[in-house]
Amino acid sequence: MKTKDRVEVAGATDSGCVRENNEDSFAVEPDLGLLVVADGMGGHNSGEVASDIACKTIVEYARKMLGGAKALIPEGGTPGLMPRARQLEFFVKSANAMIYEKGRAFPKDAGMGTTVVAAIVDSQSLTVAHVGDSRLYLWRRGELIQLTEDHSLVGEQVKRGQITADEASRSSLQNILTRALGAEKGVQVDVADHPLLPGDLVLLATDGLSKMVVDAEVAAVIADSLDPQKIVDALIAKSRAAGGVDNISIVVAKVPAMGGDGGVKKLVSRLFGR
Repeated sequence: MKTKDRVEVAGATDSGCVRENNEDSFAVEPDLGLLVVADGMGGHNSGEVASDIACKTIVEYARKMLGGAKALIPEGGTPGLMPRARQLEFFVKSANAMIYEKGRAFPKDAGMGTTVVAAIVDSQSLTVAHVGDSRLYLWRRGELIQLTEDHSLVGEQVKRGQITADEASRSSLQNILTRALGAEKGVQVDVADHPLLPGDLVLLATDGLSKMVVDAEVAAVIADSLDPQKIVDALIAKSRAAGGVDNISIVVAKVPAMGGDGGVKKLVSRLFGR
């Protein structure tokens, strides 16, 4: 699949090798440049309910506010955010409200929640919003960079220098989240804008990937193919081969490379306004 400005996108979800249910959800809307990955939690089937609500709500609001002749900008939100960031923050907060209210209305869904990482991409920029420990990575010229910060106990410990990232990956406490959609009436959403360059690749994933495959292996898989669907399939297979202890959901978007002198001129024009 491709967006209107030729960004290639692909996504898939897999239950893994251990769990019977898949509580992950994902959404890809090429016409909007919208990518979403969510990892649900809760008793019975409530985890999959929460992650499904998150994805569907974000898509629904995106279609209403981005899909018309004129983009709609919500009032309020975090001061200083650019318009697209305000929109994405609003979509995620709306999903939080839907999950929270459903959990209160139906006893079987009480306490359900979900992580979420959502992005709007075009060929020049990326806006990302996230809550929880599902991640967004940027791959650029052979280097893989995690652009999101895990909202988890071990993530906080790494941030404070109490443990290393390697120790965090082996910790028995890595499933304890400090933030999730649906847990409370209000939620703090981390939102950021990033520039994209020709050939960049954006990867969204639940922790079913990060638990099983280290970042260096993820980077190697990307470098080996650069085809979004092949990357998604290879990383899911790698996660399963390593044990697949959790559900795995991955979405990939690749910015088209610029070829020839015309492409170079366009890039210079973008960067320096010439």
